Amino acid sequence: MLTRRKFLKRASILAAGSLGVSSMGYASTQGLPGLRRITLDLPSLPPQWDGLRVLQIADVHAGAYMSVDRMLRIRDLANSLPADLVVFTGDQIDRRRIDADLFVRGFAGITAPLGVFGVLGNHDYRVSPRRAIWTLEAAGITPLVNRAVVLDRRGDELAMIGVDDLLAPPGRGPDFSVLGSHPGAFRLLLCHQPQGWDAARAWGADLTLAGHTHGGQIALPTRNINPARVYTRYVAGPYVEDGSTLYVSRGIGVGAVPLRVGAPPELDLITLRRPAAISVVAA
Repeated sequence: MLTRRKFLKRASILAAGSLGVSSMGYASTQGLPGLRRITLDLPSLPPQWDGLRVLQIADVHAGAYMSVDRMLRIRDLANSLPADLVVFTGDQIDRRRIDADLFVRGFAGITAPLGVFGVLGNHDYRVSPRRAIWTLEAAGITPLVNRAVVLDRRGDELAMIGVDDLLAPPGRGPDFSVLGSHPGAFRLLLCHQPQGWDAARAWGADLTLAGHTHGGQIALPTRNINPARVYTRYVAGPYVEDGSTLYVSRGIGVGAVPLRVGAPPELDLITLRRPAAISVVAA
């Protein structure tokens, strides 16, 4: 059986051999990630939240291929950006117990005026749920695991909601019904895996932020031919359907293979906007 890890390893060998860019791809995982500035038009966004800036940090994978020094530099970059909120959308740690300590050393001290929030990803569970939640709390990040925090601006509410990972162990898992508890608020959902957007839309999420795919990590410059499509049709960037918006970050770390081709690491500074009203004047 061709597992996801075997698939990625084979893809990395093919990419390095045919493109001759193995050293370049590895180097791209060592420096600072690029900054991707995105503006999303959201018709349901309340007027008081127009212009909100959200910095998304996805798939850090603190561990063998993500050093404390690199995380500290990314943290300092994040703190220098004009973000109102910072969100971590899962896979903060890679697979070892010590990776949690590395993440805390790298990201403790990250701040934003309206708070820093995070959810868990499938890799965060490779040690234990308790350790994964401790990782967020010890770094000063508010865990949102099937819960919400409601922010208010002059009567306009924004619900920051997070759900558990779709591959959480038995007895845990995502509870999308928490979205239904805040029908009057703009509902911004953090969900590690983008395929959770189908359930999120059904429960009324206005905007869902996800990661998990790494943009394919080894990919052609198209969303249609991409290793991530083995398990999801939502590969990277924005998607709009049924009045709901999904944004999938390529993230900053790597998985089993320390190589990125065609899917460079990125931080995402996302500005939320209400579309300008169109006035029609009768002739």
